[in-house]
Amino acid sequence: MQMRSSLLILCTILWSQSFCVRADEANGLRILEAQKCGIFLTIRITNGHEVALGSRPWMSLLRLRLGQDEAFACAGTLITDRFVLTAAHCLTRYELVSVRLGEHQLSTETDCKPAGRTIRCLPPVEDIDVERVFRHADYVPETNHNDIALIKLARPVAFKPHIRPICLPINATLQQRAESSENFVVTGWGTTEDGSESDVLLETAIDTQTRRSCFNSYAREIKQTQLCAGALRSDSCRGDSGGPLSYPAIYSNRQRFVQFGIVSYGARSCGSGFPAVYTNIASFIPWITNIIGANC
Repeated sequence: MQMRSSLLILCTILWSQSFCVRADEANGLRILEAQKCGIFLTIRITNGHEVALGSRPWMSLLRLRLGQDEAFACAGTLITDRFVLTAAHCLTRYELVSVRLGEHQLSTETDCKPAGRTIRCLPPVEDIDVERVFRHADYVPETNHNDIALIKLARPVAFKPHIRPICLPINATLQQRAESSENFVVTGWGTTEDGSESDVLLETAIDTQTRRSCFNSYAREIKQTQLCAGALRSDSCRGDSGGPLSYPAIYSNRQRFVQFGIVSYGARSCGSGFPAVYTNIASFIPWITNIIGANC
């Protein structure tokens, strides 16, 4: 009788935990579905050049600390008013200090560009403290499998034209798009092909590659949870880590920018002709929605 009672209690606990996980995922999915995400000012892909001012409002910069030194060393993307998506490897060796939103040109306090006969300026950037970091429990530094993390901001973000979330592939159609698309774009402040660091936000179009191509380049297993892209024309660069692999797609019957991957790793030399490896976000939607739903 005692054993039966113990089994009943254990089953109740396991059922309760499973139910709570499913409830958190459903709540997180509702939060993502409610976002007015992926809204962009221009669809023009600049192929390695500066993006239009304020046209990629989800781009985030991570301020990291190693010892006494602090620097913007990785990128991320705003996906709700409280969460930023990035790569786990960005948060392994370094302490995350804050997240910057609304940035375009690092060297200027106010970002401005000519607009016809006038000058258009963005509102100020926002540097936001961090409440908590969620790094995937199964992240493997040696292979960069499960290279994904979420950052919960210390306060909700008020959306503005230059600070808005990007969409994620939350349904089967968009998740399949990650496998069937021939092209993506990578956006970031990464090192340029001449070895210098970019002061402004850049974007380039890249071609999809087979997972075999990345395996041949790096002699590492490339799982379904990863994507392979870039090579001869262009690729992501050091400093783009944690940033988005994205492309415009139909989302809620409208064209929106959807993020399909996260910059994980690639060749040490930018523009070397080797493809790069990206975390496949479609494989981690349940993980993302569970965390968002349980920590909203």
